[in-house]
Amino acid sequence: MYNSRVFCIMLTLTLAIGMVFNAAEAVDQISLSTSNNIYYSGDYVVVFGSVNTIFENMPITIQIYHESNLVDVAQVPVAQDGTFVKSFNAVGQQWKEEGTYTIRAQYTSTQIGETTFEFFSQVIDKSSAVFPVQIPNSGTFDVGYTIRGGDVTGIDMNLDRYSLLVETTVNANGNLILKLPRESFDAQSDGKDITFIILISKEDSIAGVDLHHIATRLNFVQVEYEEIATSSDYRTIRIPLEEGDKWIEVIGTYVIPEFGSVVIIILVVAVSSAIIISKSRFSVRYN
Repeated sequence: MYNSRVFCIMLTLTLAIGMVFNAAEAVDQISLSTSNNIYYSGDYVVVFGSVNTIFENMPITIQIYHESNLVDVAQVPVAQDGTFVKSFNAVGQQWKEEGTYTIRAQYTSTQIGETTFEFFSQVIDKSSAVFPVQIPNSGTFDVGYTIRGGDVTGIDMNLDRYSLLVETTVNANGNLILKLPRESFDAQSDGKDITFIILISKEDSIAGVDLHHIATRLNFVQVEYEEIATSSDYRTIRIPLEEGDKWIEVIGTYVIPEFGSVVIIILVVAVSSAIIISKSRFSVRYN
């Protein structure tokens, strides 16, 4: 009986201590974000956030890493309301590698936060804009884009394939970044995100062929892509481009509310068609 009581007391103390530590961790969390998800050489990377517990005259340390390499570091004062902000100029030898950069902010041993952004060292042949996509008989919705190595000349919706068809002129190897609004276009299964299907063709349009039938008439190949940012409102993807690419089709499972959800068999059919009619460019683009 005595041993049982001791065990119960020890178990209660252990659980109580665990709850205290969990509560402390929740209180000590750092809110951390950047002004943009993508930056280019010469841009100012603006980092801002807040802490819950404030210590007078104690700065917060912000470090920027590319992989395991320290790119920049600064100690930043924390305001009385717990907020902080710091701008880093993306220039110099440390800012030469493209890819995903990690920002790490530390205030105390338990107050630590991290976030990431994408960085590109070259800004030549880059253009950014918002393109209005026409919804048949129902207005438009906006798709934001950034392209390197070419221009976007059009974005059309294909309701039959639940896809967006992007027309481009690509003069050099680069990439296309699309910011896709979830309420109008997405790829999901059972309420969870799944991958889009990306098909690319170098062929020009065929005279007399409607845009909605281009995907079935041209020689498309499937390519990989990166999802570089995700939120409750948007999915941002980066698609690699080669010189001469003309058409990019992004296939999802959902197009605007009034047309309802789409069964996953659409994706299966699209993938099968892509494999049958084309040769994959995976090895060309990612080796």
